[in-house]
Amino acid sequence: MRAHRFCPSRLAGRAIRSPAFRTSASFSALCRWQTAITLKNSPRFAVNAKELIPLSDPPMPLPIVIADDSLLARKVLTKALPPDWEVDVSYASNGREALDLYRKGKASVMFLDLTMPDMTGYQVLEALQHEDLNTFVIVVSADIQPMAQSRVRALGAVAFIAKPVTPEAVLPILKEYGLYV
Repeated sequence: MRAHRFCPSRLAGRAIRSPAFRTSASFSALCRWQTAITLKNSPRFAVNAKELIPLSDPPMPLPIVIADDSLLARKVLTKALPPDWEVDVSYASNGREALDLYRKGKASVMFLDLTMPDMTGYQVLEALQHEDLNTFVIVVSADIQPMAQSRVRALGAVAFIAKPVTPEAVLPILKEYGLYV
């Protein structure tokens, strides 16, 4: 690739856009300087004489599980997550599937409904507590009674979100626990 393709100064003025200036050493030096500054400010690459060297691997997506027996509720919750949040989403339609996904390492964060067939959200929380498993559990339920909220917090849930889920309800919780910046 030619250096001037990366040069935003081409758009600045008539002198810079003129063919005489574009072939001059000044134009090439300006483009090399701007490319170097851009790359220098980039957190992922270092400038080498011949190539770009990656400084670190790109961040791995955070594995999360959305456990709800309702397909619609899973979709609504997925859409309520920040669009630029790097996550790997897995879905569970009951508590057993949620625990299996956790044991496979796919649940650093778990969004958990309380009323599901086969194994309820309460039973999942009890199993996580009994087995001393460590994950951020955010309960998402239509059961907004104070007793239900205090019970899930006692079982280890970090937060409680009432259905229907909105981005405005999810984002502050993710920021509070440092899960989303």
